[in-house]
Amino acid sequence: MHFRNTLRATAALSVLVLATVQAPVALAQDRTDAGRPGTQANPGEAPTVESGDQIVVTGSLIRRTDTETPSPVTVLSAETLEQRGLNTVTEALQRLSAGNAGTITQGWNASANFAAGASAISLRGLTVQATLTLFDGLRMAPYPLADDGQRNFVDMNTIPNAIIERIDVLKDGASSTYGADAVAGVINVITKKEIKGLHANVSAGISQRGDAGERRADLTWGYGDLNDQGFNFYVGGEYLKQNPLWARDRGYPFNTTDWSRICNAGGACMKNNNWNGINVDGSVNGMIATPNVALVRPVTTPGAAIGAGRFSYLNNSVDCGRATRRQLTAAQIAKLATAPANGIVCEGNPTDYAMLLPDVERFGVSSRFTANIGDSHQFYAQANYYKTSTHATSTPKQFNYFMPDPTTVGNYYVIMPVYVCASGVGTPNGLKTGCTAANGTLNPQNPFAAAGQTAQVLFRSDRPRADDTVSRTLRGTIGLSGQIAGFDYSASFVAANSKLTRTQINYLIPQRIMDVLARGTFNFTNPSANPQSVWDYIAPERSTVSNSDLWQATANLSRHVIDLPGGGVDAAGGLSYRYESIIAPSANPGNDAHPWERYYDINAVGTSGSRKVFSAFGEVQASALDKIELNLSGRYDSYSTGQKNFSPKVGAKFTPIRALAVRGTWSKGFRIPSFNEAFGLPTTGFVTRGGGTFCQTYAAFCAAHGNNAYVTQQFSLGLTNVGNPALRPEKSESITAGLIFEPIRGLSFTLDFWRIKVKDQIVGVNNTAPVLDAYYRNNGVVNIPGFTVRPGPVDPANPNALPHIGTIQASYTNANNQVVQGIDAGFNANLKLAEGVRWISAFEASYLDKNHLTLVDPITGEAQPPQRYEGTLSPCNNTSCSGSPRWRASWQNTLKLGDTSVTATAYYTAGYHVSQVDMGATPFDCASAVEHGAATYGDGTPVQCRSKDIWNVDLTIQHRINDNFSLSLNVLNLLDTKPPFDPNAAYSIFGYNPAWAGPNIMGRYFRVGAKVDF
Repeated sequence: MHFRNTLRATAALSVLVLATVQAPVALAQDRTDAGRPGTQANPGEAPTVESGDQIVVTGSLIRRTDTETPSPVTVLSAETLEQRGLNTVTEALQRLSAGNAGTITQGWNASANFAAGASAISLRGLTVQATLTLFDGLRMAPYPLADDGQRNFVDMNTIPNAIIERIDVLKDGASSTYGADAVAGVINVITKKEIKGLHANVSAGISQRGDAGERRADLTWGYGDLNDQGFNFYVGGEYLKQNPLWARDRGYPFNTTDWSRICNAGGACMKNNNWNGINVDGSVNGMIATPNVALVRPVTTPGAAIGAGRFSYLNNSVDCGRATRRQLTAAQIAKLATAPANGIVCEGNPTDYAMLLPDVERFGVSSRFTANIGDSHQFYAQANYYKTSTHATSTPKQFNYFMPDPTTVGNYYVIMPVYVCASGVGTPNGLKTGCTAANGTLNPQNPFAAAGQTAQVLFRSDRPRADDTVSRTLRGTIGLSGQIAGFDYSASFVAANSKLTRTQINYLIPQRIMDVLARGTFNFTNPSANPQSVWDYIAPERSTVSNSDLWQATANLSRHVIDLPGGGVDAAGGLSYRYESIIAPSANPGNDAHPWERYYDINAVGTSGSRKVFSAFGEVQASALDKIELNLSGRYDSYSTGQKNFSPKVGAKFTPIRALAVRGTWSKGFRIPSFNEAFGLPTTGFVTRGGGTFCQTYAAFCAAHGNNAYVTQQFSLGLTNVGNPALRPEKSESITAGLIFEPIRGLSFTLDFWRIKVKDQIVGVNNTAPVLDAYYRNNGVVNIPGFTVRPGPVDPANPNALPHIGTIQASYTNANNQVVQGIDAGFNANLKLAEGVRWISAFEASYLDKNHLTLVDPITGEAQPPQRYEGTLSPCNNTSCSGSPRWRASWQNTLKLGDTSVTATAYYTAGYHVSQVDMGATPFDCASAVEHGAATYGDGTPVQCRSKDIWNVDLTIQHRINDNFSLSLNVLNLLDTKPPFDPNAAYSIFGYNPAWAGPNIMGRYFRVGAKVDF
């Protein structure tokens, strides 16, 4: 409530200022603008300034005229974004070469992931929470849901796009300036300070295949001239609508899970992973329920957990609906012990329900008032409102068994009772429901009821699960800057709230399924006859509202201290006080007394906490002889939750000749524990284990199950993490060293080495190998301190044998160390080729030389040999198996021909070895990759040891008809380059890598647009 009052007060103050402040005398020089009208920064270098101009660059407190700092910075201007055909901040940042393992892309939003509806970037492969995102140099409220239930981040989808001046990407540690989380770098979105006149922009796009349509419009109006009138006010709005992209609308193999048409030279083929799919070798991937087709078999022993023998169709007409009717051979019927006796199966395609990109709608309004006060001061007030709505669907779940809370409950099978009655209460075994011959009737859905037998039923509805998210962000900022008593000063106050409403639809509650079974109110024979009230009962909509709040007051002073030959000494210092909190209730509240009343397949992610942060910071910059620059900065942060940290940084730049500069930095930084890490509820995520040579390693376990499919196939393992308020901050140490070479004006080259070491890394359950080994070798007994193990679903064919491990639970702890290092290279050109012809080129490439994680036992402190992730599919726990590619690059080339410009931009991401190192595989060892789950053909040989490179080219043509009107045409993925088939990436969900190949799966995409400026 206190925060809501603060936010309302800030908004009220902004309105009051807009209504009452009169235009003062104009400033002689606009000193606070980070980019001047009429100047254009090339991608990859800082904004250009003329002699005498001073700006504040990202990562420094001190204004300067030389925009090349000791730290490497990539700048994406508004014009650059237009030339590349990128509509949003999200698109622009996720194509950065420095954006590495762990980036959250739109391709992951089309599923029920932890951070549904959001997008973020991970610089240097250190996850999204090690990259700090700023808005005009000030913090933003984080997204209320954490990535993987652990990592807090700023949602890029809530940043207004129409008023962006540029985006600064500081590729260096910056905790000495900004405090926590600026470990891998800083994203600073700079908005326009002054807009005059009316500006409209509309565009519409559609793929070559006629889907994934897009409409976008923005309108901005501004009045006042800061130089002439002393003030400027503008207000703008923007709207974007993006239709979904369905997997079923893309070509093979992305529109199906039947990959049996992909074979090696020896004729061995991949599996048909469709429901009840028939493989090339004749084996069947079943029995599995397909939508609206119920199968039953009797439970032969009263009270048993599961039946035995073959299934039969409850509705003898065997209408497969959307699935395809298949007839098994006699040999296949004999081999598949659970198949119907008549050999008829329904083969269903799960991707019929899968979205590759969600349905998105965005709307935002922004306004700003800026006024010069006297000759030396400038005031501004800014307000932003942004709303993003997403709708995503995923495959409907089977009714066969559930694990609603695998930390406390084993498996449950859907069992039909013998008798049903209106007062029946469902039970897992179909017995003791309260219904007997005296008060009920024989179950009309159970064909074995007359024989006194309960029945197991396999069923799946045709109603896909859906996740609807509505993210609303409010932000108000006021600031004052200028000169007083020889000092440059700046003071600002920001208050922000991020509210997320998430509605989850068609998620099942097992207890309620048991209830309708006991009462006979669910019609399995004709599912379409079930009234909506029954569906609402077994799968009620679950809506949760989460809030993230932030307010911060910051003030700093700077001044020129002393003159030196060819330079001088400048100093700056400041104070900051910040409040931040997240209240994110679980969508699946705990119910240990009645665990079956929890939703199935909704993770119990939740947190509630707050903290206050006091910070003091300073910076000294010295230059001499026009050749040497030294920079020293530091920041002290103290948290109300007990953590304290001091972050120093040293930078230097040496310019021996005009055309060459040598630069470097050393810094220390920190990442504060996220709210979920410190205060989170038990949160379970699932990874895939088993398969490959699992049964060779644990031969006795597999033999107890008859070496059947239960043990030979991969299985899901739940990793449950619990918040720990006693966590220490992660500590980092960063170095950069580079060259800037500018042989002629308009042509420059950069080369930078970077290295980041992180210690005391906050980890959950990540090293599962010792736990699994103890479980399978010691008959399920695990005596490793700090870990709790629960069994998973039993093997229906061998219910008395040790089941697979179900979940591993532990608290977050400070343990691991990580080292990442690499090289960035850049090339920029802005050259006049002929009269009216100009060539603008920007190339950047990042090479990931090292991404090593050292696992440290939190109990003994013993460190294992480093796990090498660079160039592999790992780390799966942090990147959802999207990998750590060694190379990423982009190259933009623009030809300006009078009023027409043509831009071609190429993007490249290198392939990677398919070894899942954090799952136990040896890096770059194909046999080991197969042993630990890599996709194989039927003969056991790997489908691929290394994925193919990913690349595509975008084309933009812009033409200015006159001073007020211009047209544009974008052809994204100009060559219609398809995503490489990758059956290992992203847990084999998509058949391609959604982190890197998202633009490819869209196919060739056309967008036309028009701009009007008055």
